[in-house]
Amino acid sequence: MKYKTLALAVLVAGSLSSVADACTSIAWNTDLGTMTTRTMDWVESTKPVLGNINKGEMRSIQGNGMGDEYQVKYDVVAVFAYGELVGDGVNSEGLQVNTLFYPSMVMEPVTKSSQITQFTFGEYLLTNYASVEEVVKALPDLDFGRLSLEGMPMEMNLHWSVTDKSGDRLVIEMDEDGLHTYRGEDAMVMTNDPSLQQHIDMRKEVESRWVDADRDTDYGSIGNGNAHSRYVHASYFMSKLTEPTSVHNGMMKLSTVPYRVPADAPYMDFGNGMMGYATEWTLTQSLETGDSVFEYNFEDNWNTVRFNVYDMMGKEFRIPLDKSFMVQL
Repeated sequence: MKYKTLALAVLVAGSLSSVADACTSIAWNTDLGTMTTRTMDWVESTKPVLGNINKGEMRSIQGNGMGDEYQVKYDVVAVFAYGELVGDGVNSEGLQVNTLFYPSMVMEPVTKSSQITQFTFGEYLLTNYASVEEVVKALPDLDFGRLSLEGMPMEMNLHWSVTDKSGDRLVIEMDEDGLHTYRGEDAMVMTNDPSLQQHIDMRKEVESRWVDADRDTDYGSIGNGNAHSRYVHASYFMSKLTEPTSVHNGMMKLSTVPYRVPADAPYMDFGNGMMGYATEWTLTQSLETGDSVFEYNFEDNWNTVRFNVYDMMGKEFRIPLDKSFMVQL
């Protein structure tokens, strides 16, 4: 599928991206390994598909047959959006990437066929590196370029979390003053704009309230879906988690931490009436065991799918995740 075709598929989403994309990503290091959860918040279905990229394949560095080709080093199981755009994935070494919307992203346009685009950056990390440490070492030498999709009235701006099974975690943001990275504890929670540094600074102003908190404590969130409130919400409730009794118990507890934007939640009136968005899906994973739970709740579909990414490595499949698989008893 060429980008021209893809652009038509994402036209509506792109035109509203500054309004609606409001995801949250969290990593939690426990005695039973590293667990992660993320929400995908959007105005329409992204048509998520669970699929694979296999070691030894040749992939185009700019996606969909564009740019130079490179050979895949690691097997990957990923959630693809709008066709073949890799949004989230885990590779055979236990490295995970989450892609989130970031309005502040600054990237010069593509000028060379060897450049990695914002759409393929996450995929490139998954297919080439085994750990956060490897990514950190490689970043200064990677060449990026913004790709504009035909028919899109505005640019898609992104930032990324990279987590490995050792518990190391990295957030990557490309700002006006250059590449910024956040590692370790500072990177465990991310949402959208403003920069992660600004979220961290604002969190420090309210953290002192959390020590002896109860149900009536003002922990710093206004309780709505804006990025800062979601960041503080996730940080606060994650700080209260106790060690899990099992991997599934830990995944279950972590999945309850991010703020899930309710269906039909009001966001902002841009002159055409109140716009809204909602959490389309949530993905919770153990990077130690590969256990994964995908929860989809959007439009007419409401389902939960369980799978293990390590069991699916090296296979050939494309499985729609927006269909209802809820069992009736």
